[in-house]
Amino acid sequence: MEFKTEDLSLILGENIEKLSLDGKKIVIEGIKDNSSEVKKNDVFIAMKGHKTDGHDYINHALKNGASLIIAENEEKLPKDKEVNYIIVKDIKKATADLAYSCNKISVNDFTIVGVTGTNGKSTTLSLVHHILCESGVNSTLISTVEIKLNNKTLTQPRNTTPSILELANLLKFSAENESRFINLEVSSHAIDQRRIENLKFDIISYTNITRDHLDYHKNFEDYKKTKLSLMKYLKENGKIIINLDRLKKEDFLLANKPIITYGFNESADYVIQHFEQNFNQVKFLLKTKENEIVEIVSPIIGKFNAYNIVNAFIITELLNIETNQIIKAISSFKGVPGRFQLVPSSKSLGFNCVVDFAHTPDALDEVLTTAASLTNGRKIIVFGAGGNADQGKRKIMGEVVSQKADVIILTNDDPKDEDPQKIIEDILEGIDQTKQFLVIPDRETAIEAAVSFANKGDIVIIAGRGHEQFQLFANGRKVKFNDFEVATKCIEKLKRGLRR
Repeated sequence: MEFKTEDLSLILGENIEKLSLDGKKIVIEGIKDNSSEVKKNDVFIAMKGHKTDGHDYINHALKNGASLIIAENEEKLPKDKEVNYIIVKDIKKATADLAYSCNKISVNDFTIVGVTGTNGKSTTLSLVHHILCESGVNSTLISTVEIKLNNKTLTQPRNTTPSILELANLLKFSAENESRFINLEVSSHAIDQRRIENLKFDIISYTNITRDHLDYHKNFEDYKKTKLSLMKYLKENGKIIINLDRLKKEDFLLANKPIITYGFNESADYVIQHFEQNFNQVKFLLKTKENEIVEIVSPIIGKFNAYNIVNAFIITELLNIETNQIIKAISSFKGVPGRFQLVPSSKSLGFNCVVDFAHTPDALDEVLTTAASLTNGRKIIVFGAGGNADQGKRKIMGEVVSQKADVIILTNDDPKDEDPQKIIEDILEGIDQTKQFLVIPDRETAIEAAVSFANKGDIVIIAGRGHEQFQLFANGRKVKFNDFEVATKCIEKLKRGLRR
């Protein structure tokens, strides 16, 4: 692509403070915000991030062939060489404007659904995507677990919500493949860091807002305020969906948009009634906004999944999918890896083993409550807490588990740069010392112990990491580790031992 100065001035507009191009033409092959990825004739965006400053990598980008630098701080431009540059007031806005313009993206060409909240985002959106695909509609899914175009997985995400440039590329790829429905998980980090700059949503759904990420946000109120600020990204005719059992409708009134509610609460627009479940399925009636009664049957279990199912039902109904098609697709959705995922081989030993992503006090409470409703046996839980994260929630997690579990095995999660023993000690502050508990730092050994302790009728819950494929340790060390695979291996080992 060849650009003149006036082309770039038109794209970036009043955001420009200073530029060096003097009317000459410039070739732009791509846009990068990572200097290591820059190739000849790429634009390098000197983005200041949460931990690093792109201005410090300008020389590296130029060495790799960058044709243009876009930055906010002129003082950090190299003084010893001639550089094509544009200084802007707002680097996030400039990045989005350039990326969307170069990729010929208009958000009005897409129907964009955003789901946010502390828990339930991945399952809700994955089900929405499944319903759309089963209905013959091209759909793009951008979630914590995977990024997909229809049934094809494109990549494993680095973050819940991709960067501005990654999102622009995904929108371009979706348009090229005639996918006009974009389903996006939106994290509080993404809102605060403006990764969704220039996006506009047709529907925003809130699952819940409970304590999380207080290592990043100043306090819970700041976290909640950030989540609620997503409403500013609604299109003119956009709609809001909320779980009325978990959220207050008045928190959403300032958006001055239609609000649709759901829950077990009889005053909700969509009411869950006559809920039943076993280890094979959930079944319930749903009273719709029009007072129609529909029966929902799904293989994904737990009351928390009833919320996710109804959330997805409402979203796809708003997307004009027929009710019968929605119900049929719900019944064929097998769930998301690592979200109350049953390890099938455990059944042959007479107990059930479940892997779940629960890593907050509220999520642990939900998972253990569901487990209690499914068995009269003991609830055995393996869990820890992540490093470089909210330290204040660790004691609370210990308290929740003490109240709801019968046998507790504390272990490592992803300690990252923190001392694993210190993380365990933080959780121990909340553990009831009269409970049956063990500390086994090695996660595989902890899982092996849990399944060996299980009797017939018990349920083993392996919590915290869900679908994740690697354990993260200090200095960026990654060790391949998937809870489902390790649990399966431990159960098979136990079965072999019993056959001897």
